[in-house]
Amino acid sequence: SWENCENPENRTVLEIDPASSFGTGQHHTTRLCLELLEKSLCRGDKILDLGCGSGILSIGAMLLGAESAVAVDIEENAVQTAIENAEKNHINPEKYTAYCGNIISDKELSEKIEGSYDIITANIVADVLIAMKDFFARYLRKNGTLIISGIIEERMHEVTDAVESAGFSSQEYNIREGWAAVRLIKN
Repeated sequence: SWENCENPENRTVLEIDPASSFGTGQHHTTRLCLELLEKSLCRGDKILDLGCGSGILSIGAMLLGAESAVAVDIEENAVQTAIENAEKNHINPEKYTAYCGNIISDKELSEKIEGSYDIITANIVADVLIAMKDFFARYLRKNGTLIISGIIEERMHEVTDAVESAGFSSQEYNIREGWAAVRLIKN
């Protein structure tokens, strides 16, 4: 990895090399998502990470005990970086799959990742989160957890209202330095 860290509390260490992808762990949205993920994840959960960037959220979930993860990004270099980071963290490649594409416009990809996930993470800009609301509902099991961020504080209610209209209930939100992350449950 590109930066050393100390681990005085003996916590799970996630080794990420972001290359040119988003997801170093330094941005507030990434940290907020990881905090919500750590509180929400149960051992054995199936994860879908939309807009995976470096893979930090899905790899973090695997290190915390998720059974499997599917990571998707529209950038090929991000997908390759996520795969490399999964290898660095000794994630079983049979349990970690990454795809390049846009689930909104690519029907084949949309069908390929079809499943019933326990947790979906999406750290993407507000407009894309709003556009993906029906996909969140389609892929997440009933009572499953959706963790979204990449939202500036001023747009948080706009995004949560849109996602709630697709059959979700907001459970918790955190704001840091003008950025918001929200945890929702599928009704």
